[in-house]
Amino acid sequence: MKNNPILSFHPLCYLLLLMITSSIYSVINQSSGHAVDVTTIIDGEIPFIKEFVVPYLLWYPYIYGLLIYYCFVDRKHYFVALGSLISGKLLSFLVYCLWQSTVPRPEVVGNDIFAHLMRFVYSHDQPVNCLPSIHVLTTFIMMIVVHKRKEQHKWEYASVTAFGTLIILSTLFTKQHAVLDVLAGILLAYGVYASIQYMYQAFSAYQANHYPARQIKK
Repeated sequence: MKNNPILSFHPLCYLLLLMITSSIYSVINQSSGHAVDVTTIIDGEIPFIKEFVVPYLLWYPYIYGLLIYYCFVDRKHYFVALGSLISGKLLSFLVYCLWQSTVPRPEVVGNDIFAHLMRFVYSHDQPVNCLPSIHVLTTFIMMIVVHKRKEQHKWEYASVTAFGTLIILSTLFTKQHAVLDVLAGILLAYGVYASIQYMYQAFSAYQANHYPARQIKK
């Protein structure tokens, strides 16, 4: 029996759940007037480099491109990654609603393409809801996924990890986030990934133990 091509594309529909979850951010990205500055002495030593806006914006195709790729080459890691991303974002949104943080932004000077892109980012994203960093959280989740596959896919591990590291650094050099935001994003990524992976394995074991029995009865 030939595989139905429509069924092979069906799991991509679950990306809509991530898109819907992500849209919540635009609703809560409002300043309450009581945001806490989370910058430290270390952040004061990190320079503002507007050119890093490029990897910062490439975060979007990085996340969705990898998800689409894993949907076809590694269905297990696709579902674990997607579940981790959605769970991590929802937990981050809860933190933003209960405790709002902020990172002071520098003045963007110049009329070059990088300055214009940087102003675009600043104008579409209020300087609040910084800890944990969504950019870091989601990027690091994909870096965990690729680490799980590194033995058989070394080139994939090297390229995805290198570019993911660049995206994480971009959150600091664009002054969109502080060091504490990055650390919180990494810790949350570890936590949600471990939890979703455990639930996925438990669900898979349940299916393996119950569905064959049903098929025999039929």
